[in-house]
Amino acid sequence: MIINEDNDIKIFDPSKKTDQSGEVLSYVEGMAHHRQNGNVDKAKELGVDIALSIYDENQNGKLTDEIFLSAEVFPQLCALMLFSYEAALNYFLPSQQLSAIAINALHEVMSRNNLPIYEEIIEGPAFSFYYLSVRKGGAHIANDIGKAFAMLCNKANDAQFIAEGERLYKLVLDDVQAQIESLQFQN
Repeated sequence: MIINEDNDIKIFDPSKKTDQSGEVLSYVEGMAHHRQNGNVDKAKELGVDIALSIYDENQNGKLTDEIFLSAEVFPQLCALMLFSYEAALNYFLPSQQLSAIAINALHEVMSRNNLPIYEEIIEGPAFSFYYLSVRKGGAHIANDIGKAFAMLCNKANDAQFIAEGERLYKLVLDDVQAQIESLQFQN
């Protein structure tokens, strides 16, 4: 290389810089708005309430069969429920900021309880399969979620497992939507 050659030197070109300051300002203004109207507190409360409800003994009443509480299936059931709660918060809260706040509160409570199953869920592959189902989109997301649940339980093509996964996903979405509506978030 010749000492005077500068072909490998990158020159900053301000015209190529994206206008991120507008995005940041919009985000800050949105957060200020949500703090002032109480949405931030409601989102945190919702995340905590969901996390605590996961530990509620009445959750077993949501299952159609005791087979879903077996040691082999239970971790997958928990992963499905946690994913479904996150999806519902993202679907139904009025902004991404609020869904992030609620999801962070949910995970904070879950991680504080130091349950081994939580770490297993976070480190496991289940969320990836469920995200693929949602990302694929279409009218059959719930059925695709059910199929992913059955596959993760080593019960691929088992109609009972597919139906239970689909049913629980829809149940969580309906439950969270009702909770959000009752909290009356402000736009």
